Amino acid sequence: MPISKFKAQITAAGAALLLTACMTTNEVTGRSQFITIPPSQDAALGLEAMNEVKKTADVETNTADAKRVQRIGRRIAAISDNPGMPWEFVVIDEDVLNAWALPGGKIAVYKKMVDSFTSDEELAAVIGHEIAHAILRHGAEKMSRVQAQNMAIAGVGVAVGATTEDQQMSQIAVTLGALAAQGFVQLPHSRAMELEADDVGTRYMARAGYDPRAAVRLWKKMKAMKDGGGGQPAWLSTHPTDDQRIKRLSDKMDSYLSEYNPR
Repeated sequence: MPISKFKAQITAAGAALLLTACMTTNEVTGRSQFITIPPSQDAALGLEAMNEVKKTADVETNTADAKRVQRIGRRIAAISDNPGMPWEFVVIDEDVLNAWALPGGKIAVYKKMVDSFTSDEELAAVIGHEIAHAILRHGAEKMSRVQAQNMAIAGVGVAVGATTEDQQMSQIAVTLGALAAQGFVQLPHSRAMELEADDVGTRYMARAGYDPRAAVRLWKKMKAMKDGGGGQPAWLSTHPTDDQRIKRLSDKMDSYLSEYNPR
């Protein structure tokens, strides 16, 4: 067998073995996840990434805004499925309507988000969503999928090159493989993770004593704040549409309210 064809077969076999070996079941949702990173590494990865953020961004940890985010975050994290995670909640002083979660419970909320939602319950919907991302290991899952995607794309190039012995055709195959992976695997899965975090995060905020109906108010306000509604079509976005999120949360509200524990 030619070495090039043998290499193509080894690449394909390696990718298949990686996919099989790294499938796990999420204990919170019951969903199967492909994750190559062990949970023991989450905290180290998140800490390293947060330290890098602190080198380049204006990160607040001791301001009134930061203390408000920390108070809400700690209250929700305490009733989550992993209260012992090394949680850290910070505010980034930038005019950005966003928030994010790193592996290991490192969570940031941008100042514009804090200023835009003066209700603790609406801000709890934001923070609960990010806590859910951390608990569900979505960051590690995304990283793992990118690793597997890159391996698969490389395999396509090797296989096509071995078959055609045409370098240009091999490069075209790699490019098309990348586009297909982004359009049909990476982006839809990201939307699924966002909806999953909406669901689990809203349950967490309800259990922590924040009215879950605030999650619907949050997304209605987010929709109204967007200029002209001229964003990307839903199928080209890593996030669901605001209308999709509002409907999904509204449809499940009775379930969330049944877990609401007012304080």
